[in-house]
Amino acid sequence: MADPRPVTVVARRIRQANYRYLGFLIVQDAAGVQYTLPMTGTVAQWLLEGQELRLSTTRTEAIGFDDYTLAGEVPIWPLFARAYTLERRSPLSGKVLYTYTLLAREARYERDYEAIVELEQYHYASDEELIALWTCETCDLYIEANARPTCPRCGGRMRLHDLRSATRASRFLVLELQTRAPYEPQYVGYVRVDPPVPLMHRRRPDGTVEPNIRQKVFPPDWFAYPFHPEGVQAPSWWEAQEESLRTTRSPVSRLARVVIHPDYRADGLGQQAVRAMLDWVRERWIPEMRVAKEAIETIAMMARYNPFLEKVGFVYLWDTAGRRPVLYYPLSATAERRIAHFLRHDPVAREHGGKLYRSRFPTVEKLAGPLILRRLTKSYTNRLTLEHLSPAVQQLLEAFGVKHRVIQKFIFREAEIEIVPGGVHVLLGASGAGKTTLLRLLYGVTVGVDHPLYQPESAEVTVPENVRVAALIAGEVEPEFGDLPLAEALYQLTGDEGLAVEVLNETGLADAVLYRAPFRELSTGQKERARLAALLARQPNLLLVDEFAAHLDPLTAVRLARRLAHLARSKNLTLVLVTHRTEVIEALEPDLLYLVGYGTLYRATEIPERAFRVMEPYARYIVEGKKRWELRRYPTRIRGRVGVVSGGKLLGTVEILGSRGPFSLEELAEHQEKHLADPRFLREYAAGRPLYAWELGQARKFDRPIPIVARPGQQAWLKPEPQPEKEDAAT
Repeated sequence: MADPRPVTVVARRIRQANYRYLGFLIVQDAAGVQYTLPMTGTVAQWLLEGQELRLSTTRTEAIGFDDYTLAGEVPIWPLFARAYTLERRSPLSGKVLYTYTLLAREARYERDYEAIVELEQYHYASDEELIALWTCETCDLYIEANARPTCPRCGGRMRLHDLRSATRASRFLVLELQTRAPYEPQYVGYVRVDPPVPLMHRRRPDGTVEPNIRQKVFPPDWFAYPFHPEGVQAPSWWEAQEESLRTTRSPVSRLARVVIHPDYRADGLGQQAVRAMLDWVRERWIPEMRVAKEAIETIAMMARYNPFLEKVGFVYLWDTAGRRPVLYYPLSATAERRIAHFLRHDPVAREHGGKLYRSRFPTVEKLAGPLILRRLTKSYTNRLTLEHLSPAVQQLLEAFGVKHRVIQKFIFREAEIEIVPGGVHVLLGASGAGKTTLLRLLYGVTVGVDHPLYQPESAEVTVPENVRVAALIAGEVEPEFGDLPLAEALYQLTGDEGLAVEVLNETGLADAVLYRAPFRELSTGQKERARLAALLARQPNLLLVDEFAAHLDPLTAVRLARRLAHLARSKNLTLVLVTHRTEVIEALEPDLLYLVGYGTLYRATEIPERAFRVMEPYARYIVEGKKRWELRRYPTRIRGRVGVVSGGKLLGTVEILGSRGPFSLEELAEHQEKHLADPRFLREYAAGRPLYAWELGQARKFDRPIPIVARPGQQAWLKPEPQPEKEDAAT
């Protein structure tokens, strides 16, 4: 680029049909050389004849969109564009679970506005059935539609003109996913910024109206030159807006729209879009680029039901005469002082303190104690017979030796599970291993279901007296919706429309279109989230969910798992979820992970990654903490918790703290209280060679030894795998 040189605006060329994404600015330097600069009409329309700017170019003729930079008091061209990284961390450990790489940039291309039209259909405040205006330049025809139409006269492809809800003063910032899966959208949101509304009155709680409230809180000249084409006498609406654009200037901008793709709304992208908008407005003085911005106002009914604006830093001040909430974000010290003074001295504002959103989902009463099933036994008996089968199928089964068989299968035998109050628990295992059976038993003992399917054959059961359980077991225990829209069904369940919206948002159904949809019209994944929302709406303190997130794509499943785990831990809700998906487990970060497998039930922490074999009675001495040195012919570099195996069973675990030696038998005799080895056995084992001592600590003995799978070729060290229960079969 050449060094910046002063230029003066000579003229603008903007066509109504395509002004959003095409316009030209003609400028002239001190030598009288004129330059035609292509840019969007959205920007060019704000620049006035005679305005002095600074221009740098890479060429002097046929200048393209990317061949120059233009600035006045702030940068004008190229348009604002900035990359942002949004890390989604575990609320428990702070670990990064996944990351969004985003690009926020001012809308420039026709395709940007097409994406805005598509996203606008999700907006809470979109009351227009048809959102966009399209034009055929050949026929000079305009048509309202939500998707690109063909011209009914010439059959040509129509071009996007504008959004019906926008004005010429509106400017748009789009949010793109830079790194995304193939099934994810490119555009995940947009923000629209306008000048402040021309007039604003305040509705007090007693119903009285206070006119021109802003001029009583902020300097009156902040609102002296509004964008108000309704007050301009002109031949057309387009020309009325043109006249109003010339005089508009204000240190206040208005956040008119924040629209995020429904699948991403509850994951912080709305807040990120607003933060990007703050950078855009602060640096470029958006929308009119004529005066530094001191505050941003927004009028947002949805702020009553979603706190994302307040999380960014917007402050609630008052309701308009139409009872819509008004929030402000201060960009300057002057605005901060004015807002603080208003909140301190206005009686109504002093009461609400600048806070609008109040969570409707209460902190529930935590379980009074653990839910425990000890010595749990559950089995099934299946009788296989060829009766009532067709001759062909009988012949098929007989070919495989199947005639008549009784299979007795233990799902659990003398197992134990403890559900701790406020904890996140995951049941993990292969299909058919018994996870759903265990969930049925937990549900059955808490609500008293008198059916063999939901009751153990034997168990020592402890149930907290204050338990309020909600469960989702597909085809068995599910909430009912009927033909009601989702929002209505949850409102009838809770009696609180705010809580209904909150639980829908928490489960990723943050789309007003879905609020109005009956359950039967939802996709399979949406139905799963709707059922979960209905369970949360009942405000249980114990939630049991079978096959959690089974019908969701990986990214949606992880987002939902992260939110649900955070909600549970912040609201005292105890979770027990069945899943086999590792990415979901990582996002949940469960407090307890139980491994369920064909008769076995163990905490994942009980099964170490490796174990060593020890003969008795020394194995028992180790897990009881009596034996602190394990003597071997070689040292070990292994450290940390390992298992202790003897007789084909895992007896417990111990930590290897270090390795010492070599020692002679005489030296070891001085430490007999540590290794407890019989001198004769020690002499035979050493066979004249020195020995090493593995230092042990933090021993833990299992209540019941765990039978493990024997693998050929395993030596001193092995990977312990629980032995599955065998089926008892009789032919």
